[in-house]
Amino acid sequence: MIPDWLKFKKYPHIGKPLTKKKDKGWVIEYVTNPDKIANHKFTPLLHKKIYQRKYRPNKEAPKNKFKKRQRSVQKPKERPIFYASHLDSIVYSYYSHNLTEAYENYLENEDYGVSAVAYRKIPIVEGKKGNKSNIEFAFETFKFIEENKHRKLSMIVADVTSFFDNLDHRILHKQWKRVLKSNSLPEDHYNVYKSLISKRYVNELDLFSKFQNRLIVERGIENDDKKTKLRYKRVKHIWNLKRERVVTYCSKEDFFREATNLIRVEKSCSHQHKRCRENCDLKGIPQGTPMSATLANIYMLDFDELVFNETQQKNAYYQRYSDDLIIVCDQKNEDYFNNLIRKSIEDLAKLDIQPEKTNIYRYENIKGEFVGGIVNEKNVVVPNKQLEYLGFQYDGKKVRVKTVGFSKFYRSMKRAFRRGVHFATKPENKSHNLFEERLYKRFSYKGAKRRLIYKPDPKSETGYSKSKEQYWGNYISYLEKANRVMKPINGDDTIKNQYSKFWPMFEKEMKKAYKQIGEKVSKM
Repeated sequence: MIPDWLKFKKYPHIGKPLTKKKDKGWVIEYVTNPDKIANHKFTPLLHKKIYQRKYRPNKEAPKNKFKKRQRSVQKPKERPIFYASHLDSIVYSYYSHNLTEAYENYLENEDYGVSAVAYRKIPIVEGKKGNKSNIEFAFETFKFIEENKHRKLSMIVADVTSFFDNLDHRILHKQWKRVLKSNSLPEDHYNVYKSLISKRYVNELDLFSKFQNRLIVERGIENDDKKTKLRYKRVKHIWNLKRERVVTYCSKEDFFREATNLIRVEKSCSHQHKRCRENCDLKGIPQGTPMSATLANIYMLDFDELVFNETQQKNAYYQRYSDDLIIVCDQKNEDYFNNLIRKSIEDLAKLDIQPEKTNIYRYENIKGEFVGGIVNEKNVVVPNKQLEYLGFQYDGKKVRVKTVGFSKFYRSMKRAFRRGVHFATKPENKSHNLFEERLYKRFSYKGAKRRLIYKPDPKSETGYSKSKEQYWGNYISYLEKANRVMKPINGDDTIKNQYSKFWPMFEKEMKKAYKQIGEKVSKM
């Protein structure tokens, strides 16, 4: 039986990946030994940036027949990601597991434990399988609004400024001890804590450039389908790592012998929060390690307790999902709660609420209809923008999925078909196959069903047997679940109607792809 925290993954880093077959035994023994971890030498993290394109309506542009304005491409959203070496990642995963247990035990008798919902295994139905996701958490918020439509309500939706980058190390240390119910951190925990706050990392592109001519790749062995061997190979571009089956950038020995000059250590904070001054202490933890999410919840204990208690006294509602939070209250208490979260997060967490990402909405019952919208800079309710929270939009009657996800899905679909055409028309592909099964699995209702994965098994009569791994479906799976969960509010298939055009789009792209393949093949 493999514990939940033990996950063997394949991604290029410093040092070779670990495998379940060869390394499971010694890894469990090593990671669960406090004395070993107290003296463990952590390998520098690998750092890269993920960019997400942003489209925003042009306020000056006229609306089209669908009442949408022309969108302009804005500066991509930049997200720094840090990921640990294979052994370090398992160490972090184990201590995240232990801290999560301690955190849940701590909250067991605390009423405010219901308010922080992200990264937690909260059962949908107590005693049964299945945990809540952002869909159920959003539903709980909208349900509170539905049950209080007789009141004049305000909704404050806020975002914490550079959350992971600005976590104060002293507060993190204090809260870590708090959930462990200890006056000081045990030596093993302290070593893990120290490795995170030191933020020692190597830029992935620098590491690639250093060892580009001798990356370690995996190759098959002639006349043996089951065995592989490792060898050195030059890879021209970093985006070819997966295609070239790169296992690791270099061995640990080679890195510490030749490339320690690539190690970077952050010595100042991002200076994005207004309390910061140029001589401030180092702040922040790396985003992307298995511990980041758990530590984010632990860090906000004091803030969650205060805000939850205040909302309870005024018959309001509070929920926080990582660095996104919402308060639903009477309109007369709007200013009180808006000021409360700003002041409290500064005083208790030394963080800031982003003013430009704080939206206030007002709704009330007018002539039998619960209507409203966002409050603009002139303190006027504008109905053309409705409440948005956790990827959903609520207009006082229905809950819908934000369309930004649809655009991303459609762009991915078009890109996948373009790639399919490219590979289908390569000279070495004699069948000119589009690999339809893969496309159906990713982009159609045929791949939306969640099921256990079958794996080759020579002992089975069919040659395959069910594994414990699960295929989680695709984006349509998510939408189907959202439609099902939100149906008590919507009363119909509102969300299902939103994605009803996916299948016609898929068929259109399929026909277009085969037409392009035919044209290219005829010219070969």
